[in-house]
Amino acid sequence: MSQESKPKKAPKVIWNDAETDALVTYLHTECSKIGDSGIFKPQVYNDTATAIAAHLTLGPIKTGGHCKTKWQSLKTIYHVIENYHLHTSGTHWDNQIGAGIEGKAASDVWDAYMEKKANHVMCPYRNTGWTYYAQMQEIMP
Repeated sequence: MSQESKPKKAPKVIWNDAETDALVTYLHTECSKIGDSGIFKPQVYNDTATAIAAHLTLGPIKTGGHCKTKWQSLKTIYHVIENYHLHTSGTHWDNQIGAGIEGKAASDVWDAYMEKKANHVMCPYRNTGWTYYAQMQEIMP
């Protein structure tokens, strides 16, 4: 009886803090190459993968595609934070304390914002800042 083998899944990509720091720092140096929609050309992502390779601790070596996907997830967080504090009445943002939710009124505004599933990426920043916010502001068009 022969068994057909299932195709192997690619190993899961795991990002450590050093790799993410290196990715954001590298893309910050390349911000003149960003397009109007916040997307870099493929070569920039490939160069980023090379630049962050020394920081690998776990999982497969990052490719340009992995870097692009990570960049897209960072952009999502950035845009959700921007929308929260620039377009939601009665909100606050601080790089040290995040949304700084204290008291019932602030908590009610936060809870209403978090009702939308797309905004859930901001949950960790209720009372904690986001390390990459300032750099992302400088990178984004």
